[in-house]
Amino acid sequence: MTSEPVSTSGAVRPPRWVPRLGWTLVVLVFFVFVWGLQRRGRLQAADEQIVRLLFVPSVEQGTLVQRGDEMATFIRRDTGMTLKVDVPTSYAAVIQALGSGQADVAWMPAFAYAIANARYGAEARLQVVRTAERSGLVITRSPGGEPESLADLAGAGIAVPADLTPELAEHMRDLLDREAPGWVEIVAVSDKDAVAQLLDRPAEVTAAVSSWVFSGPHDFVGDGRKELEYERPGTVARTRELYRTEETFHDRVTSYHGCFFTRVDSPMRRLTDFNGRRFAFSDETSTSGHIFPRMALDRDRVSLGRVFYAGGHANAIQAVLDGKADGGAGFYSPPNKKQREDGLYVGDARFIIIKRMLEEERLGFLDQVRVLRLTDPIPNDVCAVRRGLPDSVWQTFEQSLQRFLATDDGLEAFFDILAAVGAAPTNDAAFDGFRAALAASGLSAEGLLEEAERKLERDRDRQNESGS
Repeated sequence: MTSEPVSTSGAVRPPRWVPRLGWTLVVLVFFVFVWGLQRRGRLQAADEQIVRLLFVPSVEQGTLVQRGDEMATFIRRDTGMTLKVDVPTSYAAVIQALGSGQADVAWMPAFAYAIANARYGAEARLQVVRTAERSGLVITRSPGGEPESLADLAGAGIAVPADLTPELAEHMRDLLDREAPGWVEIVAVSDKDAVAQLLDRPAEVTAAVSSWVFSGPHDFVGDGRKELEYERPGTVARTRELYRTEETFHDRVTSYHGCFFTRVDSPMRRLTDFNGRRFAFSDETSTSGHIFPRMALDRDRVSLGRVFYAGGHANAIQAVLDGKADGGAGFYSPPNKKQREDGLYVGDARFIIIKRMLEEERLGFLDQVRVLRLTDPIPNDVCAVRRGLPDSVWQTFEQSLQRFLATDDGLEAFFDILAAVGAAPTNDAAFDGFRAALAASGLSAEGLLEEAERKLERDRDRQNESGS
């Protein structure tokens, strides 16, 4: 039998292992505490890597969801970051989500961004880049006795637009140097101005250079001749195309336009012809389908008759085609390579209707509906982040997005989502001119958004009632 240790005072001492057990428990508690802090840090870091990404409903929702999921899958595999992609029902819903912290990143039009920035401090980080493919054109007057070839322009004065893209301008100068030695360059402001100088200064200007993009046969856009036709009917008849380059030259653009549509067989040829007429805007909060077209009409002091909002760009064009409206408004961009390859011909809102048609019907449609005029330039869509999004999260997302766009599949998906070929860095200051244009227009962006929000609330109420 083993006896308990006894102290010299006669008290029973605890076994030697008891103090050791106490220290062991202290050490274990310490390690558990440290492990808990580390685990909490890992969970917090993981939480920051969940990015909620929104797209505005600009194309079919199924396309947005499918292509957005492809982007999310790539970024998750690339970085471990989880993207939760959603497509709210309106611009207003996207803005609200950024403001309330329910979204971290959103792709949105410039109009929606301006409101999100003013209200909630959202910050612009990227801007959509699109391509325009332009050919070069040499134009002369149409009566007899004018030049019949580029060689006939040797020593002649030729008006050249100052705003040609650098690559196209270099090609056209090299071409004329080679084919028309001694030609003299006369500076013009634009394609339209070059053609105007050709008509107004026959003793000094023998030809004009212009950029060219495919357009409908009756459109007032596409090259300098057609643009001047809007102001001076008969310009196309008084001029002719002497030469057009076979190759096209890429121009990466960060802006687009709104435009006005009308039937070819209608008497509508200028904006002032819409006085008292029925007009279809695409949507009240659409920059290209309402806000900028409204600004252009106000500048020309046009007082419309019956006005309605068609609920989309294609719907506004359809209203014009069906005779329900004398004019309509929608977005305009020159056709890009993919649209040309797909046989859509144009890059403006008409292509939404054209792509539903049989190929043999498409050119006939362009014989019925024309583009009358463009609005001022509008900044392309922007990728904005909520206030307070950690820079490390944004950097991880943005770098992975660029790697996604560097793949063929990624670029195709991005094109389907935003009709874009890239995303360039930007900042809030890039939108100061856009804000100034809105302010000068007298239109209340806040008022338009508030109406959109009221509409959103009414839609939610109806959905709730139908679900109850």
